[in-house]
Amino acid sequence: MDWKFWQKKGTAGTPSGSKTKRLEKPRDLPQEVGRHLVVDQGLDPDWAWSLKCVRKPRENSKSTFDIRIFSSATVANHGVKVSDYTSLDNHMDLVIFVGWYDKNTQSVQLERLIKKAV
Repeated sequence: MDWKFWQKKGTAGTPSGSKTKRLEKPRDLPQEVGRHLVVDQGLDPDWAWSLKCVRKPRENSKSTFDIRIFSSATVANHGVKVSDYTSLDNHMDLVIFVGWYDKNTQSVQLERLIKKAV
């Protein structure tokens, strides 16, 4: 009998003892990204700051993140549950902007996927 209930067993996909990094939940836009949308792209501030985003860190950088920006109201109308960055993989039609940003240099690169989102 295996009575070592205090030790975790490895799952089939991950080797025992390795930590898998969990992705973040949806959150408000970071300051750098919101400022880019309002100042550089000239979007309505009320609408831009109402958007939500999911992000994931880039492989070789601690300050650079890949980001997807969406409207929480539109996602709710389509009945999609957004829990992290990968949950929008099959619903790219709901993503308004996709790109990356760097917290240290405050540089933002976004591509608009939906032309008329307002």
